[in-house]
Amino acid sequence: MTLSYIVIIVLASGVLVKAAHWVIKSLIYLAQRMKISEFVIAFILAGIATSLPELFVGISSALNKTPILSLSNVLGSNIANITLILGITIILLKGLNIKIKNIRRNIIYTGLLLVYSLLLCLDGVLSRLDGAALLISFILYNLILVHQGQDQSKIITKTKKKELAKNILLFITSIALLLFSAQIIVMAANNLAIKLNIPLFIVGLFMIAIGTSLPELIFGIRAARQKHKDMILGGILGSIAVNSTAVLGITALIYPIIIKNTSLFINSIIALLVAYVFFGIFSYSRKRISWQEGIILLFFYITFTIIQFLLK
Repeated sequence: MTLSYIVIIVLASGVLVKAAHWVIKSLIYLAQRMKISEFVIAFILAGIATSLPELFVGISSALNKTPILSLSNVLGSNIANITLILGITIILLKGLNIKIKNIRRNIIYTGLLLVYSLLLCLDGVLSRLDGAALLISFILYNLILVHQGQDQSKIITKTKKKELAKNILLFITSIALLLFSAQIIVMAANNLAIKLNIPLFIVGLFMIAIGTSLPELIFGIRAARQKHKDMILGGILGSIAVNSTAVLGITALIYPIIIKNTSLFINSIIALLVAYVFFGIFSYSRKRISWQEGIILLFFYITFTIIQFLLK
């Protein structure tokens, strides 16, 4: 029975990632039809679209009155993004240059959003008011990004009209699949936590977090292959920003998040902040993250995983 729950989570995560890919594809087309700039399209790809799995897991967990699963998923995804996902990508690339000031500036902005969301959780509750505050910060972050990208924005040419209906249908179908697969993941995660007698926080922090972080890994590898290396960090930073603001904000608005296992939470936020500091130092030191530093980030995630399971 335990194995069946694990298989269900893995399969549902696969559906979740595939549905997110279809949403990304349809969003690109619709954005082109609406003459949205390349910069905004890139942001949708890098931030919002790759965070759709976390968002729908958050919505489903809130509707099932287990929003702690969303918080652990967001923490786990953010840690995985800047250690496991970024580490693997950098190792494959044998290093990553960070010479554009805009990217280095957004490392600071994203770090501030991350710290802000964690500060709101320190009292043990992420209330609906806190959720609204996070959504407002998400909107402000969007405005800053759009302002930064105005000078470099270009208008995309129109695509064929006959594809419009197909992409709208793809978008609707994909959203339905996201909702369905997220609901299955939440139900299976609850049952698995009960069966194995482990905190639901741990299930969300690792198993679900890795599954929902797959779009960021796929996005990063594709960006590297197509020689759009600047988009790799855009995907990572955008995902962390959206997870920390929009995902947690929407989840808390639906159902407030109450943190009962404070030790696991504190350990996770310390690991997240330390990992982000390492990432920031690597990014700013020589304006390049080397493959050796990629190995350090990967090793950090492995160490964090072992420590959390020992302390559970």
